[in-house]
Amino acid sequence: MKALIICPADRKAVAALARRRPLALTPYLGQPVLGQVLGFLASAGAREVMVLAADRPERIRKFVGRGEAWGLKIEVIPEARELSVEEARAKYQTGGGPWLAAPNDVYLLDRLPQWPERALWESYAGWQEALVAGMAQAAPDKVGMREVSPGVFLGLRTRVAESVQLKAPCWIGANVWLGPRVVVGPDSIVEDDVYVDSGAEISHGIIGPKTYVGALTEVRDSLAWGRDLLNLKNGSVTEVTDHFLLGELGPPTRPASTNVAGRALALLMLVVTSPVVLVAAVKNAGSGQPLFRRKIAQRSGSRVARSVGDTLVYYELGGLGSKARRWPQLWKIVRGQFVWVGNRPLSPEQAGQLEGEFDQLWLTVPIGLFSLADAMGDPEDLSDETRAHASFYAVDPGRHKDLKIFWRVICHAFRGKVE
Repeated sequence: MKALIICPADRKAVAALARRRPLALTPYLGQPVLGQVLGFLASAGAREVMVLAADRPERIRKFVGRGEAWGLKIEVIPEARELSVEEARAKYQTGGGPWLAAPNDVYLLDRLPQWPERALWESYAGWQEALVAGMAQAAPDKVGMREVSPGVFLGLRTRVAESVQLKAPCWIGANVWLGPRVVVGPDSIVEDDVYVDSGAEISHGIIGPKTYVGALTEVRDSLAWGRDLLNLKNGSVTEVTDHFLLGELGPPTRPASTNVAGRALALLMLVVTSPVVLVAAVKNAGSGQPLFRRKIAQRSGSRVARSVGDTLVYYELGGLGSKARRWPQLWKIVRGQFVWVGNRPLSPEQAGQLEGEFDQLWLTVPIGLFSLADAMGDPEDLSDETRAHASFYAVDPGRHKDLKIFWRVICHAFRGKVE
């Protein structure tokens, strides 16, 4: 059996949704709208589907592949403009082969099969209403999704701090981190692979996939997706440039090692601040511990602890507070083994305690003298907050963020907030 899908090309009422991707790929409770319809057509008996795309057909083709995910044979056909249902039938149903019965033979991606009377692209408010209305029906089709209380849906591998408030109706997708004192709902959707930092509040809002929502950030009557913040009432769009408020989570990448200027600065700081050794010696006297305390760290780039060959030795100064005792690690920056901003070192034993892919992202970036956890005031241990900040930094590193982290740590130190 055959079927046609017409992807929407231009809907002025919701133009902002199509800024970075075709409307057909707009996420709907864990899966793009196009994926939802392909699943419906497969269950209706379709075996071959032609997808007509006038807007960025290469993105559509990349998403559907050959159709294996739905058990279909899919062909993406670029069109100069969006065809009507009648035009599509006249153009493509002239050949042989059985077709699904109308209206499923040609499906215009303006509605979802479960609600043919509910238009998706007439307004941003209508789009949000379609998401909220579809929660209960979409949950059984999403692997691992469960209804933890009436109207509250929670996805697979999602972590929720004890102090989080979830107000029905709300949808929390898979691989989501909700930090302490976060409030989600009512009428709110958090799509897959989202990190919501402590104290943030999402009300009557939508968080797109792979998005970071910063601490104490409020998303109300808005769609936050990557760096874009869309007001669902008036359609205005703002690109947020502060990564500590809103950001885009990309695939894990390893920043380059510290450049020559960074190493030279570390050497200069090592010389200028050398009197700290005398202070440490005085405070360490009588402790029975060596002044330079030997530590072993798991090398970055390893997913789990392996052997001695995957470790390196570094030192801390005894008798000093948590940040000052890192002074010997400036030499590691000079040698190119540490960087100014990265993730803090873990012992092989600590690395072995990292659970799952999210936690193990800690080890995919270079070891840093300072970390995002330092900037956020997290304790130096394997607490949930510290793990989450380390993993978030790993998926979205960059020089701009490094400078902000460095500046925050320095400012806190001068204000007496960092030991």
